[in-house]
Amino acid sequence: MKSYIIKAAAKSFQGGSGSPLEARQTAPIFLIIMLLVIFILILSVAFFIYKAISSYFKSEKYIEKQKNRKTKRDDVEKLCKHNHFTKEDEKILWEICKITECNNIRYLIKSNAEITDLFRQAFNLAKETNSFDENQINDFFVILYKLELLAAQGKQISSTRQMTVGLNITFINMNGELYPLKIEKITKDFFIVAVPPFIYNSPQKPEPLSKQRFTYKTKEGLAYNLVSRVVRYEETPDKNYLMYLTHTDHLISQAQRHFKRDFIDVQCDFYPLTVNKSAQKEEEKYIFSEKKYTGKMTNISGGGCCIQTTLPIKEGQNISVTVPDYGIDEKIVGIIKKTRKLQNGNFALHIQFLRISTKSRNKIYLAIYKF
Repeated sequence: MKSYIIKAAAKSFQGGSGSPLEARQTAPIFLIIMLLVIFILILSVAFFIYKAISSYFKSEKYIEKQKNRKTKRDDVEKLCKHNHFTKEDEKILWEICKITECNNIRYLIKSNAEITDLFRQAFNLAKETNSFDENQINDFFVILYKLELLAAQGKQISSTRQMTVGLNITFINMNGELYPLKIEKITKDFFIVAVPPFIYNSPQKPEPLSKQRFTYKTKEGLAYNLVSRVVRYEETPDKNYLMYLTHTDHLISQAQRHFKRDFIDVQCDFYPLTVNKSAQKEEEKYIFSEKKYTGKMTNISGGGCCIQTTLPIKEGQNISVTVPDYGIDEKIVGIIKKTRKLQNGNFALHIQFLRISTKSRNKIYLAIYKF
């Protein structure tokens, strides 16, 4: 009996058959299973570590830490590379960050107000040490506008429901004339704008149920074209007029300008000029007339302006402009890209600058940004 028990135990220990060959065949299977279990455990641990790190990088604690630390050269390099800025842009932006000792520039660019404050501080510091020449001032404002456009792109809208009460929406009548109307209220079904009496009492007043064209510019500077249907008008107790318009989700983004534009109302002088196509020198290329005309400049940028005048000057004509209110005595050379007749009988001349000195362009930048 004792011998039988020992033999049974030995047989059980050898896997049932007692065959050494079978034992050798079974061993690799257990090893493979064990390695698979270990591999899965490692992957699971790595996954949980990755999730924990990802959660930390997205946490408010980490974001606040990154926002509040000083800008590093690496931050500027990544920002410029991601947005296809030039090496010169990168160099100037890094100098701005250094002299201001600003917080992380990659977070500051999300706010136009913070970017403008940063550049104003940098400009004042540079002015104290007289470390900016005219070319650097020009590059300075070019970069500022690029960053403003970046901030604006992050705040695009897709519906009139996202417009801002208090801003203007511009009505475009059938003759292409532009009239800014103030947005008074936005409801679930309509947006409501204030209509001046001269438009309300005009024969060209938009009729109820008609579709009309508008442009809208956000406070960040993004501009959109849109079409909306007039629902009805309402006269308020204080004799103001309101126009109710339907919402639309079809907003067409306008191409961004290369220069920041400012709407103004200042006197300017302009002169006819002719082009000397056979000129050998740049200074002899344009022949300026001594005859001077006075107009009203309604908007201006580093790349062009708009002048209102009683003269119906044709599109494609060359013209020169001075802006005494901006301290600009130079005769800026331009070309009339579009002439538009206004309701009051005057004409709006949309002018693109062809030749302007860096000094004069910088004066325009300083006036627009109020530095």
